[in-house]
Amino acid sequence: MTLASLRLLPLLALAPLLPLLGGCLEKDKIATIPDAENQLFTPDGRLIVTGGNGVFEIKRPGNGFVAESISAEVSGSCNYTGLAQIGDWIFTACQQRPQGLLGPVDNHLLAARVVSGQPLRFVQVERASPDPMDALAIPNGMAVTPDGHLLIADFNLFMAAGVARVALDFGGARPRVASFEAQWLAGTHDIYHPNGVRVNGNELFVSDLNAVKRYQFDAAGNVPFALATPDGRSVRNEVLVYQGIDLLDDIQPQCGGLVISDYSGGRLVYMAPAGADSNGLPTYRMGSASGLGSLQQPSSTQIGRAPLFAGDDLLVTEKGVLGDLSSSYGNKLSRVKMGVDLGTAAGCAAINAM
Repeated sequence: MTLASLRLLPLLALAPLLPLLGGCLEKDKIATIPDAENQLFTPDGRLIVTGGNGVFEIKRPGNGFVAESISAEVSGSCNYTGLAQIGDWIFTACQQRPQGLLGPVDNHLLAARVVSGQPLRFVQVERASPDPMDALAIPNGMAVTPDGHLLIADFNLFMAAGVARVALDFGGARPRVASFEAQWLAGTHDIYHPNGVRVNGNELFVSDLNAVKRYQFDAAGNVPFALATPDGRSVRNEVLVYQGIDLLDDIQPQCGGLVISDYSGGRLVYMAPAGADSNGLPTYRMGSASGLGSLQQPSSTQIGRAPLFAGDDLLVTEKGVLGDLSSSYGNKLSRVKMGVDLGTAAGCAAINAM
């Protein structure tokens, strides 16, 4: 998605130039978020953001914004990553390494009940011992399947990993892990280093190192290896949405296409819908992109929602350098004014016409 917004020229008039624009974007800083990661809007418009040392709720007490730290039932520092909501519960994951970077991991699955007008508090999800979360190298992006399972992307740069699927029991005072499949999707589906994961209807999108892939759920909530075509043939249940050069991070379905955070390239890419192929599977084309280095290692995006933001606000977490929690490079939530409301059919038509 093209993120350059020039006040004096209509957005559509810039279409031929937008993919070539490099350098800076017109953006403003919303709040400081150390090692900023994922974002989630609740149905009533509360914005939650994870980071390297906590989870934050973005609030607007006056004319400006603040990032209010959310309490969590974890002792010591923890690196927080994915976000997803099931019913009244928001889930996140965090990782501790009490014996240092090369020591064993201590992963936590946390949940906070959303009550209107009340502050959030993340509590440990009740689980068996040993904790199944510790089977994951780095729990990262999260999503919810059509049948209500929690998906967690397990990122491992040095070894093959996969996407975990978690069934949750909500019968107690806090959610409990009912079943845990650490590699529900992995090498069989050509997934080895997943980072971001998103569900949009019956579609599953996964960013896998330098590629983004699209899969389809079946009626039972699974992702079969193959799909039947209308003429009775069988085709692989995998569509390559985008192939990058280096490390991609989060992905966000929007306007029938996909916003991709190119972490290494310091930019965002919008892959626009391009219709179905002869097998009935969707195809995509490069719609537009911000210039290389126009963002400080972006991690995730969200389109703004009321009451805090407008539909032409594109919110971007700029992570910066991994492990650096204090410099002015990255460590922030930023806003880019798009010039069109991407929550409307007209706005989507405009961006998809580029």
